[in-house]
This record gives sequence, structure tokens and C-alpha cells, in this order.
Amino acid sequence: MNITSTNNTSTSFGFWASLPLSRKLLLAFGALFVLGLVIAASGLFGLNRVQNAYEDTLAGGIAIRFQSNQLNSTLLEARRREKDFLLRWRDEGFEAAYQNYVVLNQQDTADMKETLKELETLAPAVGQATIADYSQAQYEADVAAMNEGVLAYEQSFASVVDLIQQRGFVDTGLEGQFRVAVQAIEAKIYDREGLDQMVITMLQIRRREKDYLLRGDQQYVDNVHDLVAQLKGQVATAEILESTEKAEIRALADEYLTKFDGLVEADKEIADATEEFRAAAATIQTDTAELGAVGVQLAAQDVQTAQANSTQTFTLTGITVFIVLVLSIVLALALSRQITNPVVQLTNTAQEISKGKFDIQAEVASGDEIGTLAQTFNLMTAELGRAFADVRRRAAELATVAEVSTATATILEVKNLLQEVVDLTKERFNLYHSHIYLLDEAGENLVLASGAGEPGRQMVAEGRSIPLNREQSLVARAAREQAGVTVNDVTQAPDFLPNPLLPNTRSELAVPMIVGGKVIGVFDVQSDLVGRFTDSDINIQTTLAAQVATSIQNVRSFEQSKTQADFETLVNTISQKIQRTTSVEDTLQTAIRELGTALGAKRVKANIGTGNGNNEIRLN
Repeated sequence: MNITSTNNTSTSFGFWASLPLSRKLLLAFGALFVLGLVIAASGLFGLNRVQNAYEDTLAGGIAIRFQSNQLNSTLLEARRREKDFLLRWRDEGFEAAYQNYVVLNQQDTADMKETLKELETLAPAVGQATIADYSQAQYEADVAAMNEGVLAYEQSFASVVDLIQQRGFVDTGLEGQFRVAVQAIEAKIYDREGLDQMVITMLQIRRREKDYLLRGDQQYVDNVHDLVAQLKGQVATAEILESTEKAEIRALADEYLTKFDGLVEADKEIADATEEFRAAAATIQTDTAELGAVGVQLAAQDVQTAQANSTQTFTLTGITVFIVLVLSIVLALALSRQITNPVVQLTNTAQEISKGKFDIQAEVASGDEIGTLAQTFNLMTAELGRAFADVRRRAAELATVAEVSTATATILEVKNLLQEVVDLTKERFNLYHSHIYLLDEAGENLVLASGAGEPGRQMVAEGRSIPLNREQSLVARAAREQAGVTVNDVTQAPDFLPNPLLPNTRSELAVPMIVGGKVIGVFDVQSDLVGRFTDSDINIQTTLAAQVATSIQNVRSFEQSKTQADFETLVNTISQKIQRTTSVEDTLQTAIRELGTALGAKRVKANIGTGNGNNEIRLN
């Protein structure tokens, strides 16, 4: 596996490279098993020849050696079942592996117990022989110790099987539990604005978690702990999260860490129990070899023919063992390089990707599980690249929203404000058209207030409006539902209202402008591309519409305040001039003159008359 920028996953592999890793291991160990059978066959053949020579005089020694070899052979079979189970339970599934290997291992253990019973019956033969420093009592003690060893092996292996079942795999047991916990955290923080750093931290946690599951190193456990602490710190400082959400996410993080630590602890217990049954098996093998030696000593007493046959058997067995060892080393090196080299290359690729080089991918050089892992890794890298591209695009769009808001912040007239917004939006977001409708005072019609470009100005001049209750209008629908509405193919939308001045519209997005829970208008943008708008675009344009609505409200408030201030200034000015008059006639003239000036009247006339004893002032 080499670091490359190609993404070709259809490479043709050779027969061996295309085999699954489990099949490769099966073939390799199958070859070793055949060679082991050759060793056993040659050994049994030689023992048969020796047995014929000892048949009458040394039957006890032959039986002891035979039973010892039988015990050793059965132990090797049990160890093979044990190793097959530990190697394949993940691929075959726990239940299938249990039936295929554990049940057979239990049968082998029962056979060993039966063989030990046969060895117990041969104790008198040892008592009748003359072997230095070895007695019948010692022989019986050795057999009893081997019984205890077999029992210890059986119990410790059963403990490993139970622990593996509790540990589980992918979606079962402890591993399944911590995956459920981590998925709950992801559901809380993914696809939410302002939580990008948490998402990145979560991706790092998942990566260290997978590193631990692949390699089992303690450093990855420590990495997971550190990253979870970092995630909880980010949650605590996240301003967009409510206190209840923070508490819930922190609780989920603690739960995930507890489940993950439980899995790590289970792996340690499995390792300890594995060491126990391996130590027990080694002890049994040592004791079996000692009993075999006793049998050899019994069978070797002064029988020259048997010695010659035994020498031949030993030579043949030694050669076979040597060949098996050489083949085992070759197979081990070949398999090790096929497994470790791709993993190292994949690790190097991962390090490059961690630096932000998402165009780098791993070459798929085999069709086994490692090749599948490389393909999956390439898919993950591509998804990460797209995810970071989306984040950058979203950041650029938010920057554009901020730019539009900044550009319109100093505009104090609604008309100029709206025109600036639609023009900047069309230009910055590369849109076909944008315009803004404002709700009239009666709250019944949406009146076109501003539009981008010449088509927009022409539609404004025509005084276009849309009734709020009109069904065939996305703009009216957005105002009624107070939510963004998008149609990515207007030719398929029954409620799309076509516009002859905008013939190239292919997709449309309308978002309401809301201030204080009240709709004041609708911000409508259009594109000449099918499928242009996404949920992210709805969020961005909704944010921009909210800011524009606030700006409109601020400008209206400013205009109202200015009008009120001008009116109060005028009243104060007229009052001051009236106060400086000294007669009723001067007061009336001053008041009439100032009112006429304020009202812009060309002529002001006042009549003072008497009616019913009262004076009246009439302004004409």
C-alpha cells in the first residue's frame, strides 16, 4: 500500500493477494497442521516399531509413552481450536466460532482427562522398574498435577470465552454499548451551527477509539480520555447550547467514557485469562514431556533393536520439525509483512491527512480485509474533504452575510437600505435575482419594495404586490408559515408564481423577515440553476433576512423619532415667538403667520366675530 492521489479501486489482484485475510491464515495454518500430522504419523510409526520390540517385556513403558504422546497430541488439537477461536470469532461471529472451535476444544479437554485416567492405571509399571531418582509415588504426583493443570486450562479458557462474549463486537456487548453512547453524542452536536470544533473533536475521539480497537495500545486510551475532557470543556464554553443541553452532552460523554473504559478493562481481563490458560497449557506440555521421558526410560532398558528404531524415529521427527519451523518462519514473515506493512502505510497516509491533505489516498494493493480497510479509509477521506469544504463554504457565506449587514448598517432610508441589500445579495451569492416584499399596514398584501437590477426596478415601478392569502406564491407561503420555503425545480412546483421579467428562474428560495415575532416582509432570491438551494442556504438567507428586518425596523424607528423631534421643535419655536408678543392682535398674527409657514400655505386668513356673546376665530 503506497501513498498516492489516485482513487482507483478496481485493480486486478493476483490469486494470493485477492484472498481474504482469514483464508490466508486458514491456508497457512492448514499447511502447518498437515506437517504436524506428518510429524505425528512418523512418530507413531516409529513408536509402533518400538512397541513391537517391547511388547512382552516393557509393555508398561510403551503404554506410558504412548499415552503421553496421545495426551500431547490432544493438547495440540485443543490449542489449535483455542487459537482458531481467538483468531476467527470476530469474522465468523461468536456463536458460529463457539460451535466450530470451543465445543471441539471442550471435547479435546475431556479426551485429555480420559488419557490421564489411563496413565493413572500404569503407575504399578513404574513401581516395578528401576529408574534412578523416580518412584511410583512421584509418578502418581505428576499425573495428579497434570489433572490439576488440565482443569486450570479448561476453566481459564472458558473464562476467556465468557469474557469475549461479554465484550462483544461492533454492535453487541460492551463494544456495542459504547458505540450507542458515542452515536448519542454525535446526534446532539452534528449539523448544528457553532459546534464545528466539537464535531472535529468528536472525529478525533472516534479515530483514537478505532486506533485502540486495531492496536490495543494504552496511548490511544489516554488520547480518548484527553479528547473527551477537551470535548466537555468545549461544551461548557459553547454559547449556543442551553444549560440543559450542556448537562446532557456532558452526561453522554461520561457515559461513553465509562463504556469505553469497561471495554478496555474487559480486554485486559481477557489478556490476563489468556495468559493463565497458556501458562497452564505450557505446564501440561512440560509434564507430558517428563512422563514421556519416563516411558522412554522404561522402554529403553537394554533393548538394542528398540534403540535403533527410536533413533530413526527421532531423526525423522527432528528433520520434519526443522522443516516445519523453517516453513513457519517463512509463513509468519510473509503474513506479518502483508498485515503490518499496509497498516504502517495507512498510518502514514492518516498522518498526512491530519495535516489537511484530503486529496491523498491509499492505494488498494490487495483484495483482503486490509484492502477493504484501505477502500473504506479512502471513502472516509473523501467524506472528510467534502465536510471541510462545506464548512469553509458556510464560513464564506456567513462572512458575506456580515459584509451585507455592515454595508447597510449606516443607511438611514428604507428604500436605499433595501436596494443595497438586494444588489449586494445578488452579486455576492452569485444569484439570478433577489427582491424584497414588505407587508402593508393592513397586513393583507406583500408589496414589492425593492428588486435587483433593471427587472427589479421595473417591477417596483409597476407597483407589484401579492395577496398574503394567495396559494400560487412561494413568497406568500413563506410569510404565512413564517419559515423558509425552497423549490429547487420551479417547473415541478404547483405553487410557483412565474414572472415574465425573470424567464430564466429555475429555483427559488423565500424566507420571512421577522421582528419581535411579527412578519414585516419576505426576502426572495432566485437562481437560474436547478437544485441550487440547500438547507444550509435556507439558514444563511434566514439569518440575513433577520438582520435586514432588524435594520428596517431601526430605520423606521429613526424616521419616526426624527419626525417627532421636528414637530416638537416647531411647536417650541412658535410658542417662544407668541410669548414675546404684547397684545392679542400681535399674538393672533404671530400664531397665524407661523402656522401658515409650518403648513406651507400661501394665504392664511383669520376672522374674529361675535356670536351669542362669544368671540370666534376662524382660519380660512
